[in-house]
Amino acid sequence: MGYARSKAPNGDIALELDTLRDTNARLLRELAALREREAQALKLADRDGLTGLYNRRRLLELLESSVDEAARRERCVGLLFIDLNGFKGINDEYGHAAGDKILINVAARIAARVRSSDVVCRYGGDEFVVLLPLVPDAGAVDKVADAIRERVSLPCWIQGKEQHVTAAIGQSMYPHDGRTPAELLHRADLAMYGLKARLRRPMLRLGSVPHHRPLRRRDDRSKPGVGGAPTCGDL
Repeated sequence: MGYARSKAPNGDIALELDTLRDTNARLLRELAALREREAQALKLADRDGLTGLYNRRRLLELLESSVDEAARRERCVGLLFIDLNGFKGINDEYGHAAGDKILINVAARIAARVRSSDVVCRYGGDEFVVLLPLVPDAGAVDKVADAIRERVSLPCWIQGKEQHVTAAIGQSMYPHDGRTPAELLHRADLAMYGLKARLRRPMLRLGSVPHHRPLRRRDDRSKPGVGGAPTCGDL
């Protein structure tokens, strides 16, 4: 700390300066460590502890901001609500550790099939939600859902035995299916559970006909784009 300087006539001042420098350096280190801990805490608050995906709270924040941006730019937002078929049986037979392995595996498979700008969330249990900001039309959302469904259905191994889960995917899109985050989540959730109830092909848009094309009201038939996949211009 250079205390030898104190032998000078102004040694007391030199000692105080050295002490202040040391204190200042220590405070700066403590402040940097505090900021690092705060950043880590914020990150953990946004993430699911098992899969590392965003959690429900963060999803709702990002969905709200995506809807606001889409409204300003007259674009679309896609939402996929995913539930796993076959997960409960594996979890019950092989235990929670095996179930956790399946969830981690599925989370990675979903994340591998979306854009860097998309958001994947573990919504709870074996449910996942994918947010697709600023998509051009329903066809783009369909393609992502198809890719996720195909990837999730690939086999995985638990205790040396081949296991399979599949993804039931309910789909909604702003602004066609709703204009608020709550409406979009509700519509996608209903579509997913309607799909599971009917044991049909694992993707459905609420209020849709085969090939995922939305039904139009009678007064919409004269509007441009009727009969094809809805685009933001059509909506």
